[in-house]
Amino acid sequence: MFLRWWRPDDAEALLEIYRQNSDMKRQMPALDSLTDAENFIQHHYLPAENHAVFCLEDGGKPAGCVAVEFTAHNDDGAWDRGWVSYWNAPLVRGRGLMKIAVRAVCDWALGEYSADSDSTLVDTELLGELNSPKLRRLELGYRTNNPASGKVAAAAGFTMEGIEREKFLYDGQTFDAVNAARLRGDILRVNNQTNALGSVPVASSVMVHHVELWTADFGSVLAEWSPLMNALGARVGAEWEKGISWKGADGSYLVLEESPDVRGGLCRTNPGMNHLALNVGSRKKLDEIRQNALGWGWQELFAEKYPHAGGDEHTALYLENSEGFEVELVVEN
Repeated sequence: MFLRWWRPDDAEALLEIYRQNSDMKRQMPALDSLTDAENFIQHHYLPAENHAVFCLEDGGKPAGCVAVEFTAHNDDGAWDRGWVSYWNAPLVRGRGLMKIAVRAVCDWALGEYSADSDSTLVDTELLGELNSPKLRRLELGYRTNNPASGKVAAAAGFTMEGIEREKFLYDGQTFDAVNAARLRGDILRVNNQTNALGSVPVASSVMVHHVELWTADFGSVLAEWSPLMNALGARVGAEWEKGISWKGADGSYLVLEESPDVRGGLCRTNPGMNHLALNVGSRKKLDEIRQNALGWGWQELFAEKYPHAGGDEHTALYLENSEGFEVELVVEN
């Protein structure tokens, strides 16, 4: 599988994907004929000064799309910001290929490189031959009921910045939308964090390697945990049928899994773990998470004492999810 430019002769394959997948009508205008598909590729997908749209080819046919629309200039007249979008056909879903492709395109658009861009699964050689627009900021959005798109965004280094309530109205039903962004330098700040000596990676001095949480219903609580971990800047590490891991900037990671060995329900006042405490970068970010937490499925604890329920010198937000698990989000003074 590899990334390439779209071509006019991809119209027939695009029309077939459109007709076979009802969700494609949210990605583009109606394609009722081969001529419609040809015109759409001509005006929206072929290389142009204000966008870069890549075709993900599998088995000789288009199977997905990764696009960057250049949306604003800086004071010098160069492109400054871009809007990222992506879609894939069902035949390539669940294989992690879109995460690789989107990450590589975003690295290219920002003029950055990370080891996560390398993959034997997707050939991204084309990107190495192109001049990067070296954008400062990339933005994207996805519906909150589309966790798969959120996982792609997180894997590409995006941080959730907010939720637009009832952004979309489809077939009489409203949907909230997540706004996320990645700045040039975000990946470098994550990959190159050092301690006060400026030489030893932070991960080398972190005592906790990982924390594993077991759930009785992975499908339900994933929708609660994913937006919270995205907001904290954690990146998706591994995924399996009933489990996922998120990796922090310091190298530690959190696992959420539904194991067949789960017995009974959770009671955090029993002997064992009472709650999980995680760092938040700023008071502003803490306030943003507090504002959105209810929509993600979390209830606030000790709301009347926010943000100092743990004491006057301790700034934190306490949340509880549907299974009764408590998370404490802490801002270091």
